Amino acid sequence: MPVLIPVSTLDPWALGASLYAPATRDDLVQLGTDKYPHLSSLIYCTEDAVREEDVPRALANLTLALPDLPPIVTALSGTGASRTGPLRLIRARNPEVLAQLLTLDLRGISGFVLPKTHDGNLASYMRLLNREEHAHLSVLLTLETREALSEHRMACLRDLIFQESWQHRIACLRIGGNDLMHALGVRRTPGRTLYEGPLERVISMLIGVFKPYGFMLSSPVYEVFEDLTTLAREVQQDLEYGLSGKTIIHPVQLSTVLNGYRVTEGDLQEAHAILAEDAPAVFKMNGRMCEPATHSRWAHDILIRAERYGTLPPLRHEALHF
Repeated sequence: MPVLIPVSTLDPWALGASLYAPATRDDLVQLGTDKYPHLSSLIYCTEDAVREEDVPRALANLTLALPDLPPIVTALSGTGASRTGPLRLIRARNPEVLAQLLTLDLRGISGFVLPKTHDGNLASYMRLLNREEHAHLSVLLTLETREALSEHRMACLRDLIFQESWQHRIACLRIGGNDLMHALGVRRTPGRTLYEGPLERVISMLIGVFKPYGFMLSSPVYEVFEDLTTLAREVQQDLEYGLSGKTIIHPVQLSTVLNGYRVTEGDLQEAHAILAEDAPAVFKMNGRMCEPATHSRWAHDILIRAERYGTLPPLRHEALHF
């Protein structure tokens, strides 16, 4: 299979910290504009965060709120972000709910998050989203069912996406940590990151199945929202594993995630040197080897993160007294 790089109107690095909000809330417009000025992305949820009997109220809320959101004005520029407020997406509960959502005023929405997707149900969503009038909407797939624990089923999903030429619509694959833990019958342990528990192998597998084919993956929430120390450590491990975007469930987690996406001056210096037109095939910088042939994808991501989230101040080295 040839390696084809998916193209979407939504840049996965724009997700940053993604706050989930039940669509039953009465402050949907404020959340989507100025309630949290530094919020990267907001996902209006009609799925697990909403009880079945409350779905009609969630849809009614969205029907009233969506026309009051600022329209997306930079979607075609490659960022998919609006000028006012966070990037805004809707998590559709199922294909039937998606069909209803697609009849609403979506001028302020960049795309849809599809829950519990696998090779057996993706077509039912994409038949709705492939209509010409919805071609500008990005699609984010959530991998959170027992199928996501199977490398074979995930390879089938990847192959299906290419077979149906859906890759240009898929902006990101979201890893649903809590649902995957539920499938295993366990729960996150406070103080331990994703990479110190049963999902480490799953994340590594998903990265191996999808990232070499151009798909970006985002990281699950850390539900202990008062433990910012572990969250900060997990964000750094997310980046080491090549994940972009982090789900949050409480605004207190926002600054920790965004600060984690800032880059060091040393990494930024190396990234520029690696991508320079006259870069040597191999050179040393900051005490490590730099090789454009193998480090260019990393360097591109560093430049994107620096542009979006800024750089960290240089480390201060205190004088040692003997």
